[in-house]
Amino acid sequence: MDKSQIGRAGELAVELYALVTSGGDIDIYSPLVDDDHIDLVAGARGGEPILGIQVKTTPGLDRDGLVEARASYEAGKVREDANFLYAIVLLDGVRIEALWIIPSPELNHLAYRIAEHGREVLELRASPSRDDSFSAFRIDPLQLGNSLLTFIGESGPPPQWLRALAELG
Repeated sequence: MDKSQIGRAGELAVELYALVTSGGDIDIYSPLVDDDHIDLVAGARGGEPILGIQVKTTPGLDRDGLVEARASYEAGKVREDANFLYAIVLLDGVRIEALWIIPSPELNHLAYRIAEHGREVLELRASPSRDDSFSAFRIDPLQLGNSLLTFIGESGPPPQWLRALAELG
């Protein structure tokens, strides 16, 4: 599979795991457009979308045994909002082998920052099994639904950027 197909497979896996592991208590879907680094939106079943999620998927570990994920933004346009989460997925076929759910303020603080061709790139390198700066965000994939419900419950009203995106859908 190419990079786009792997990315889409990761998005579908996150949707499936969230739906099944929440017992149907989460509405999660892909917006019609992916112009704003948002691959999925989620909210409590029957409620407004509360979370925007960018999914970064890799099918394997790098030579150091780490998951590597990169998010590239226009310089000065890195999103920082507690309602914007990153889902970092190590995907083995159709099984999520390792998963991190990281609020954007925390990822923005912990990630390596690289200036590249007028863009700001956030780079995460994390171990699927050892303690590192991202291990606090690593969750059991079978707890994804409960984790997202916790984020939804702790969030305030949806931010305007998410309302605008939901209106497009």
